[in-house]
Amino acid sequence: MLRTFREHHIRKTALLDGPWDFVTDPGNEGLHGKWFDRFPHDSKSLYIPSCWNNELSLFHYEGVAWYRKKIRLEDAQHVRLIFHAVLGHCDVYLNGRHLGYHYGGYTPFDFVVPSLSEGEHELIVRTDSTLDRLTIPTEHVDWFHYGGIIRSVELQLLPDLYIEQLKIDYLLEGADADICIQVRLHSLSQQAVTTTLKLSEGGHVFHSEHVKLEAGQSVDCEVKLHWSDVRLWNVGKPELYKIEARTDFDDKIDRIGFRRIETKNHRILINGTAIYLKGVNRHEEHPEWGFAFPPKLMQKDLDIIRELGCNTVRGSHYPQSPYWLDLLDEHGIIFWSEIPMWGAFLPNETVCEPLFQDRALTMISEMVSMHYHHPSVVFWSVHNEIDSRTQDAYEMTERLVSLVKQMDTSRLVTYATMHPLEDVLLPLFDVIGINKYYGWYEGDISGFRQMLQQFHERAEMLGAGDRPVLMTEFGGAGIFGDVGWEPRLFSEDYQAQIVTEALDIFRSDAKIGGTYIWQFADIRGDLKSDGKHFRDRARSFNNKGLLNEYRKPKQAFREVRRIYQSWNDFADLHK
Repeated sequence: MLRTFREHHIRKTALLDGPWDFVTDPGNEGLHGKWFDRFPHDSKSLYIPSCWNNELSLFHYEGVAWYRKKIRLEDAQHVRLIFHAVLGHCDVYLNGRHLGYHYGGYTPFDFVVPSLSEGEHELIVRTDSTLDRLTIPTEHVDWFHYGGIIRSVELQLLPDLYIEQLKIDYLLEGADADICIQVRLHSLSQQAVTTTLKLSEGGHVFHSEHVKLEAGQSVDCEVKLHWSDVRLWNVGKPELYKIEARTDFDDKIDRIGFRRIETKNHRILINGTAIYLKGVNRHEEHPEWGFAFPPKLMQKDLDIIRELGCNTVRGSHYPQSPYWLDLLDEHGIIFWSEIPMWGAFLPNETVCEPLFQDRALTMISEMVSMHYHHPSVVFWSVHNEIDSRTQDAYEMTERLVSLVKQMDTSRLVTYATMHPLEDVLLPLFDVIGINKYYGWYEGDISGFRQMLQQFHERAEMLGAGDRPVLMTEFGGAGIFGDVGWEPRLFSEDYQAQIVTEALDIFRSDAKIGGTYIWQFADIRGDLKSDGKHFRDRARSFNNKGLLNEYRKPKQAFREVRRIYQSWNDFADLHK
């Protein structure tokens, strides 16, 4: 499933999920050998969506791989192919013809093929999961580096005149909403076409107009209206509206929630009410599925997160599935969305590279476009743990923040810093996230107190003293089942001690607006026998999860549940 609701009733759609022909290309011979035209005979069958590293003998494979799927049309059709996420570099071919290239990993891209003939067609995909100094993430990254087509591939049959885009914006004044709906229609016809465009909510048509398009033309229709007494979306109290655009030939449905996001007195406000954020960092990863995370497991993760007492989740460290965000929308849980620029080992020289910056800008644009209508998304994050002490980082970050604000002024722009006492980026952001691991990577847990005091003084000096501050990463590793009479490194007892003492420190600081514990569940680490990084990861996992990788709770989970459930969601602005 792509979403928790249907996006189309008229438009015919089909998922191409299931077995595809698959072959690795470790020598990168496929382009020279024209595998896009003559697919190798020695291929195997691989289920899509999936990560190839979950297959036997491919655990450590990083590089090029090819996929093939044969599709059949009963009649000549306009076709739209949507790849909902492919890791790394991706080239798509249809019947030997190159449709296009995409770089990324966690956002969709598509190709429209007009008048594709009836009969059988060969769809071939070349992927390359190789990381290097200019990829995002770069070659040294603190999560397992999977490869593959990780989300569904969708085939849509388009009419001559189809809905290309539905975009909904609004401004709230109390419970009154000034709404602007933009519908882009595109014609694939060889002659002029007239249609009736209708907009509806809950089956009630609130706008209708006739639209004429010339052959091959695109038309943007803009509708402005005022709704009174709208139901507001809020934490724990989700209210959602389905908006449908329909023509005589096509339809498109999306879902929104009305809420106003602000900051005041170091707090995040939703609809004028201050919220104290109680969260975890969650990788969309599982040892048996990798990043091809099935909806059933998403529902289980959500149930566990709600049981923990969370009202927010940070999407570490990449745009996550729209299905997951649908679930958060439906349960009133705040989401932090970010691109996969993970920077603990990111050289400053890379930050200056035009290609690296262009890739980051593209990823931000695609992330914002994909999640634009989800009311759960409150934060857009542009990077995590880069060297934020340099002028080069400042100039790149200015570009990234500027793009976010061009695309969306309704949400908060943020990031997470690992250099809080030397960071020069603080004034650029609406909200500041701090990643620090006292008690684990450095010093004693009590070190948080002095660090925060110094940070608040520095933020004030840089003109960012009024920003909400969130503790976006903290914690320590605990091996599931390792318990004893006293806390010690890698025991569940010591992990629980770190997290509970840190939470107490943060809650007593009036300038801290919330916490995101690192992390929800244990994840695979990027360990290589010939590599020098992350060799402290026991079991080849990052073991800082409150749960193990199979979602079994550790002692820290029970302690955090006790603490989070005792904290009110709503924060006193005057404390």
